[in-house]
Amino acid sequence: MGIPDDRMVRAQQQGLLRRPSYTFFGTCSFLNYLDSAFADAQEIWLGPPAGPIDLRIMARPMVNYLADPDIYGVALAKAERIVRAMGQPCFNSPEAVLRSGREAVAASLQGVPGVVVPRTERLTAAGPAELARMIAARRMTYPLLVRPAGDHGGERLLRFETAEALEGQVAGWLCHAPVYVTEFHAFADADGAHRKYRLAVIGGRIILRHVIIGDSWLLHADTQAAGTEPDEEVRLASFEADLLPRIAPAVAEIGRRLGLDVFGIDCHLDADGRMLIFEANACMNFLARTVPPPNMWDAPVEAIRTALLDLLADPTRWRGSAGTPA
Repeated sequence: MGIPDDRMVRAQQQGLLRRPSYTFFGTCSFLNYLDSAFADAQEIWLGPPAGPIDLRIMARPMVNYLADPDIYGVALAKAERIVRAMGQPCFNSPEAVLRSGREAVAASLQGVPGVVVPRTERLTAAGPAELARMIAARRMTYPLLVRPAGDHGGERLLRFETAEALEGQVAGWLCHAPVYVTEFHAFADADGAHRKYRLAVIGGRIILRHVIIGDSWLLHADTQAAGTEPDEEVRLASFEADLLPRIAPAVAEIGRRLGLDVFGIDCHLDADGRMLIFEANACMNFLARTVPPPNMWDAPVEAIRTALLDLLADPTRWRGSAGTPA
């Protein structure tokens, strides 16, 4: 567990006589749904400031719950030192998570057959005009997507068609803070609809969690087009027989390069299984249920939950190596 580098979390008041609830973004998100699996676990909270660690605990397998290197850089660096000193397996090793920022993932997945990963750069500028100059110097191609580093959910994701449009943007988060700049790739299907697939990759298993279908490129639960549930249901039902055999080799190679035990892939898949990756990392929520059962998502959620529990129970299957005692 960890404290963000900026020491900021979201607090929500629960009433005058109750403690507020706190939301830590950038985690693996499964802890609240698998409480029984961690009933006997010891929590270790890490975070700023960077420096020595005075920790005395028994060496045993560890589960790293921190998933975003842009949010938990200090905590992950400390966790990596602990894992090396422990000499024990670590689920979603801090070393692998530290390599899973958007820029690093875009670079590491280049050349995977059947996979397109848009070019992504992590940049920090004094403001929009300087950012536009930095982009021009790197010869990135518009349209471009720009989002704050460590941001999730698309709330502050902006698309710019030209450098002039970027220079005229007044969003304060573009100033003196790291952002990710990504070259936009069009992905509308032949029927004009946009589809975003979320794949859960758990050990060697690939499960389709959902398909968001909408009229525009910016896809999340709130932009799902009305009347698309039958389309999604067909795709969920046919995935294992149709698309999975075509994408399995590419996903296996992605998993090998990322080195994560559990991660998600948000992507577009065409009819031949060619994959356009929007993001691939451990910072995805697979188990949240926003619609009461029964529904089409019950089966994938339960499959993901079962696969997670099976993998967590067997450290010999984890990718994280034992490391070298320090």
